[in-house]
Amino acid sequence: MEIMRSHWLPWNSHCSSHKLVSVPYKVTLRNLEKTTFISCSLQNNATSLRLAENPSEKSTYSRGLLTTKSVMDVSKVNRIIKECTEDGFFEDAIRVYLDFIECGFPVEEFRFFPCLIKAFGGLHDVNKGKQIHGHLLKFGFLQDIFVKNSLLGMYWKCGAAEDAVDMFERMEKRDSVSWNTMISGFCQSGEYVKSLVMFRRMITECGGSYHNRVACLAALSSCASIKCSIHGLEIHGFLVKNGLDSDEFLVSGLIEMYMKCGDIKNAENVFERIRDNELVGRNMVVWNVMILGYVSNECLSLALELFVEMLKLGISPDSSTVVAVLVLCSQLLDLAVGKQIHGLILSLGLDDDVRVGTALMEMYFKCGDPETSLQIFKRSQNYNLVMWGSVMLNCAQNGYPNEALQFFSEFMLDCGFPDPVILLAALRACSFLSLKPRGMAIHGFAIKMGFDSDVFVGGALVDFYGKCGDMEYAQQVFHGLSTRDLVSWNALISGFAQNKCADEALKAFRDMQSKKIKPNTVTMACILSVCTHLSVMILCKEVHCYLLRHWFETNALVNNSLISAYAKCGDIRSSWTVFEKLPVRNEVTWNSILLGFGMHGCTDEMFATFEKMKKINIKPDHGTFTSLLSTCSHSGKVDAGWKYFISMMEDYNLEPRVEQYTCMVDLLGRAGYLNQAYDLIMSMPCSPDDRIWGSLLASCKNHGNTKLAEVAANHIFELDPSSVGYRVLLTNLYEDSGNLNEVFRVRTEMKQMGLKKQPGCSWIEVSNSMHIFVAGDYSHDQSEDIYATIESLSLEMKRVGYVPHIQAASNKYWA
Repeated sequence: MEIMRSHWLPWNSHCSSHKLVSVPYKVTLRNLEKTTFISCSLQNNATSLRLAENPSEKSTYSRGLLTTKSVMDVSKVNRIIKECTEDGFFEDAIRVYLDFIECGFPVEEFRFFPCLIKAFGGLHDVNKGKQIHGHLLKFGFLQDIFVKNSLLGMYWKCGAAEDAVDMFERMEKRDSVSWNTMISGFCQSGEYVKSLVMFRRMITECGGSYHNRVACLAALSSCASIKCSIHGLEIHGFLVKNGLDSDEFLVSGLIEMYMKCGDIKNAENVFERIRDNELVGRNMVVWNVMILGYVSNECLSLALELFVEMLKLGISPDSSTVVAVLVLCSQLLDLAVGKQIHGLILSLGLDDDVRVGTALMEMYFKCGDPETSLQIFKRSQNYNLVMWGSVMLNCAQNGYPNEALQFFSEFMLDCGFPDPVILLAALRACSFLSLKPRGMAIHGFAIKMGFDSDVFVGGALVDFYGKCGDMEYAQQVFHGLSTRDLVSWNALISGFAQNKCADEALKAFRDMQSKKIKPNTVTMACILSVCTHLSVMILCKEVHCYLLRHWFETNALVNNSLISAYAKCGDIRSSWTVFEKLPVRNEVTWNSILLGFGMHGCTDEMFATFEKMKKINIKPDHGTFTSLLSTCSHSGKVDAGWKYFISMMEDYNLEPRVEQYTCMVDLLGRAGYLNQAYDLIMSMPCSPDDRIWGSLLASCKNHGNTKLAEVAANHIFELDPSSVGYRVLLTNLYEDSGNLNEVFRVRTEMKQMGLKKQPGCSWIEVSNSMHIFVAGDYSHDQSEDIYATIESLSLEMKRVGYVPHIQAASNKYWA
C-alpha cells in the first residue's frame, strides 16, 4: 500500500470509494521535495494517506526530534506523540506515527495507541477517527480495553454519539472508564436524560462496583441542567450509601445541583454537614459554589453573609469568589459594598485577572458609577473579547453611546476582528444615537465576517433599522434571518410600534404566535403601546384578557403599560382598578396612574395620589413632576405649579429638564403671564427646543401678543425650518390681528418651501367598531347625518349665546 502525504483516506480496503479530504499541514521529511510521495508497505492493508503542505506553527520536525531511523525508538515516538497531543498539535502527532511506519517498524511494536487515538479525537473529524478505528481493527488491537475506551472518547469528541453508542454496545468487557466515558459523553453533548439513563444502567448492571467520582459528577451535572431534583435526590442517596458524600468534588456537585434546581434548603443541608470537616469544610470551591448558588437564586443577603463568614474563617477568596460577590453587588445596586470588594481585590492581587476586571466594570456601571468603570478598563493590561464586549455593551446601555463607538474604533485598530458580542454592542450604540450611516457600515462588516446570520446580531440589526425609522430595511433583515427567536420578533414589533405602524405591529404579533413563538413581557408592553397609540378600547381589553390567560398580570412592566393604555383609551376607572390590585408598585407605576389622572382632568385624585406616594417613601422622579406640572397647566393652577416646581429642586434635588420647563411655560402662558414665561425660558440652564418655544407661541396666539409671538416663531424656525404646524399657528395669529400682509408672506414662504399641513384625523369607537374621520372628508356612509347633526348643534350653541370666532377678513382676502 501507499502513504501519500496531502490527503486523508480511510484505513480500510475500500479507500477508492471515498473522496479526498484536505488536512492543512506541511511535511518536509529527510530533505525530500514537498511533492515527493513516500511509499511503504503496511503488510496487506491497502491504505493511502496524504498530508497537506501547511504545517502547525510549531512543527515536530522543526524541533529535530525525529529525523532519522538511527535515532528512532518506540519510547521516543511515544514521548513525541504525547507531547504533541498535550500541546494541541494533533496533526504533528499523527505524522510522527506515520514516520514510525515509514521507517520500517512493524505496527505490532507500537503499544501507545490510546495517545494516538486522542490526537485523532483532537481533530474533531469523525471520518478521520474511523480511519484509525479501522486500522486498529485490521491489526487486532481492539482486544485491549484501554484502546476501546480511547476510541469511545474519540467518538464523543467528534460528536459521533451514535458511533460511540454502537461501539459501547459491542464491547464484551467494560470497565469503569467505559461507563464514565458514556455518562460524561451524553452529559457534555446535551443529552442529559440519556446520561442519567446510562448512569442508572451502570448501577443496575454493575451494582456498586463501578461507582466513582467522574460518573457521579456527570450525573449530578445532568440533573442540574434539566433541573431534576428528584433524580438528584436519588444520586445523593446513592452517594451516602456508598460513603462518597464527603468527597469535596461531589459535595460541590451536590450543592450546585440543588441550587440550580432551586432547592436551597437541601443545598444548605449538604453544606452544613461538611462544615466541620477539616479538609472539605475549608475547601474554597465548596464555598464558591454555595455563594454563587445563593446569588443565582437571588438570596443576595445570604450570599453576602456567607462571604463575610468565609473571610472571618481565614479562607482566602479566589477570582471565582470575588466575581460572584461582584455580581451580587450589581444586583443589589450596592456601590458601597462594591467598593469594599474592589479594595479586597487589590489587596489580594486579583485586579489583573480579566474575569475580575470585567465583573468590576459591570458592577460600577450597574451601580451608577460609569466613570470608575471606564477608568478600570483603560488601566487594565489584559484585554480579551469578553472585556471589550462588556465595556462597549455597558456604555451603549447606560447612556454612553459615543464612548461605545469610540471603543469599537479602538478595538478595530488594535484587534481587527470582532465577535458577535462586540458587533451587537456597536449596533446598540448606533440605535441609541440613530446613526444610520455608521450602523449600515457595521452591518456591512457583519456580512463580510459572516455574522449577519447570527440570531443576536440579526435582532440588533432589526432593532437598529427600526430605531432609525427604516422599517422597510428592518423587515428585509428580519426575513433574511435563518432563525428568528423571540428577541428578533420583539425588535420587529417594537420597530413598528415606535414608527406608529400599528396595523403592522399587530400583524407581526399574530404572525409570531402562528410560528409558536411565545411572547414575553417586552412583547406585551409593545402591543399595549400600540393600544395606547390607537386609543381603541376593545383592543386594549382583548390584550388585557390575553395577559390574564397567560399569567402576565403580575409583571410590573406589563401592568404599567396596561394602566397607561386604559387611560389613553378613555377608561381611567380600569386604570385605577389595575393600579389598586398590584401587590408591588414602583416609581413607573405611580407615574402612570398620575399621568392618567392628569389626562382625564382628575386633579384632586391626582394630588391625593401624589401625597400617598410620598407617605410610603416612593421618591418622585422627573416623570412624576412632568405629570403634576402638566395637570396644573391644564387646570390653571399656577400657584400649585410653582410649588411643585420649587419642591422638585429643593426637596428632591432634581434639576429641571426641558420637559418640566415646557410644562411651566405652558402653565404661565395659559394663565396670561407671557413675560414671565419668556423670562423663564431665557433663564434655563439647558438649551430650549422647538416645543417650549411652540408652547409660548400658542399662548401668544391665545392672548393676541403678536410681538412676543414673532420672537418665539423666529427661535422655532431656526431650530426647525421645515415646521408646518407652527407656521400655520403664526398665520392664524396674524389673521386674528388683521395683519393680512404677514398672512400672505408666511403662506407664500410655505408654498415656496413645499410645506403643506397634513389634514387632521380623528376616530371614535362605537359598539366595538372604529369610525375614522379626516378634515373635509365625506367618505363615511353616514356623512350626511353627521354634518346635519353638526349644523343642528351649531344652531343650538348660537341660540344659547355662543358667538363663533369667524375669520371674515381672511376669507375675504383669499376669495
